[in-house]
Amino acid sequence: MKKRLSYSALSAFGKSPNHLLRYWSKKFEPTSAMMLGSLIHKIILEPDDFDNDYAVFEGTRRGKVWEGFKVENEGKELVTIKEYDIANYVVEQSKNNKTFMDLLMRTSQTEKLITWKSQGIEFKGFVDMVGDTFIADIKTTTDAGDKFQRDITYNDYKMQAAMYLECFPDKDFYIIAIEKSGAFNVQVYKFSNSMLLQGRNKYINLTEKYKEWDGEKESYYDGIIEI
Repeated sequence: MKKRLSYSALSAFGKSPNHLLRYWSKKFEPTSAMMLGSLIHKIILEPDDFDNDYAVFEGTRRGKVWEGFKVENEGKELVTIKEYDIANYVVEQSKNNKTFMDLLMRTSQTEKLITWKSQGIEFKGFVDMVGDTFIADIKTTTDAGDKFQRDITYNDYKMQAAMYLECFPDKDFYIIAIEKSGAFNVQVYKFSNSMLLQGRNKYINLTEKYKEWDGEKESYYDGIIEI
């Protein structure tokens, strides 16, 4: 067991201890969708650091030239020019949303590392945007409308909000859903107090269960569930 947890780790534990053990092992490759999302984040939030962390390859991911490019840029995230162009297009389209742009203009810090302690467990996280009266998290998606509202529940984003607000108790929490395909819409969501309370209750309950866990493999309920 680890001494410090994150929202992603606690969310994985909420599914089952085995999910958390797999998350800790990092035995999975990021999908193309995940890589595109990270690229969009970087372009929006840390454009000045882009060249330090990313290298753009003007070709396809194969052949001797590609292999040489990987060696030359070891330690950097590698993307093709096609992937880079797609990410830039998404970012440019997102700027048509006035609410998002207002929040971005009011942002004073990006990718801010936060740490806190709850119930004897240490936590850490990265807040995408910190503004005068708010904090915000950017999520890339294929549908920023009704489907994303369902994703908010499925992915426990209300728990993430409650966790991060531990460090910013007087601020509002927004999620900015950016479509990376289709209509390229952007929708800004704000959690109500009742949603934040639900998120906090789950966060507290899962932390208590984590403290009681013995660190061993454990799946879902080992009996039969009648539905």
